[in-house]
Amino acid sequence: MLTNTSDKISPSAAARADRDHAAIQAIGITTKDSTGNTATLFEHGTELCEAGKRSARRARRQFLKLPTIGDGMDSLIATVQREERADHFVDLGGVNVDYTGRIVTERTLVDQGNGIELPRLAPTEIGWQRLASFAPDDVPSKLRTNVNAWTARRREARVRFRTRLTAESIGKPEQDRELYAVVGQGYIPYDLDAIAADIAKEMPDDARTRVRYDGARARIDVILQNPHHYPDSTGAASVGEAHRLVLRITTADDGTGGFKLRWSAERIRCINLTLLKGDHTVFMARHTRADLIDTARSALLAQGKAADGFAAAWRDAWCSYYLDGTRKGDPLGAEEALRRMVFHGLVKIPGLKKPDVWGAVKDAWDAEPGDSVAHIHNAITRAAHEANTERSWADDEVEEQAAELLYQRVHVLAEIPDEERAELTW
Repeated sequence: MLTNTSDKISPSAAARADRDHAAIQAIGITTKDSTGNTATLFEHGTELCEAGKRSARRARRQFLKLPTIGDGMDSLIATVQREERADHFVDLGGVNVDYTGRIVTERTLVDQGNGIELPRLAPTEIGWQRLASFAPDDVPSKLRTNVNAWTARRREARVRFRTRLTAESIGKPEQDRELYAVVGQGYIPYDLDAIAADIAKEMPDDARTRVRYDGARARIDVILQNPHHYPDSTGAASVGEAHRLVLRITTADDGTGGFKLRWSAERIRCINLTLLKGDHTVFMARHTRADLIDTARSALLAQGKAADGFAAAWRDAWCSYYLDGTRKGDPLGAEEALRRMVFHGLVKIPGLKKPDVWGAVKDAWDAEPGDSVAHIHNAITRAAHEANTERSWADDEVEEQAAELLYQRVHVLAEIPDEERAELTW
């Protein structure tokens, strides 16, 4: 790894880097091996140094605190079923919006909602967008959301209204319902509770999980490996992989798309997560049960290829660095490289202005300083999870950016103009 090119070297940071390097060497990672590569994934059974043992025990406790795949999916199923979802086929020509902004239907043609009546509905943002998508082709895009202006022209057009209790009315006597999706007659429902049940059946029983569901989109992270092993009652810590594999499943129940299954790698040391790239890391499927099950099985069979591809990318990232695009390829310290990335828009955290993005990235890098591309990637992904932002899905977008940077072949960054650098005071 390169040292910071700045003349101002922090003695405490240098001492911490020396200790980290010694710990890395003690558990089998060397800066370079005889072939010039950097080994960052260990053989199973490699004994850890004392600092590594403490870290291993902490990582194992964190892993075991996560719900099992069965418990996690049971909780998700219960969450969805509390919504009391119901579908109704309606004549689109008899739909209008009242003065309160609620959707009113003339009549229900077919009720698949277990006797649940179709009241005035409060449309969600996506539900409104989906309804507007059924406007006649000649309606200008700006007028499609003016539903009353065109629904009468869609007489005899049957659509499926997908409804549920609003989040505020679950469990209360006065229960309002909302329109969360509008789909065509051919749409085959495969709701999130059914998806969760199938995932629980297809994934290994000892897998752990994290779930995010906001009423529109769902993300299920299935953590398939705990990298630390304790072979006997003495509790001697040994190691498997430096990263554990995570299968990320994303979907939406609003008719806007199918499934995406994607391999990622999660660092043991902190919450950094790397989205993997390559032929065997992204699996797409339509929104049907057979497609999800077949795709999940294919993804599980590709674990080895995903791990091998990531190991190669991480070895390269550990011993490569960014270059100054204006000075014939002089190496850059990671702090300067990150500063330039933020300035040129290569790193954006939704909801934060550029100075705040830089502050979040700088704080993350200070926690684990180093000058390799791997350190830069860690700083970006760590900032994604720790930055103060109100957008719950902002970390997804930053993880995508970090993955693109990690897997790019050329690491060259342009300078920040002197006048703008002085104005920013970075």
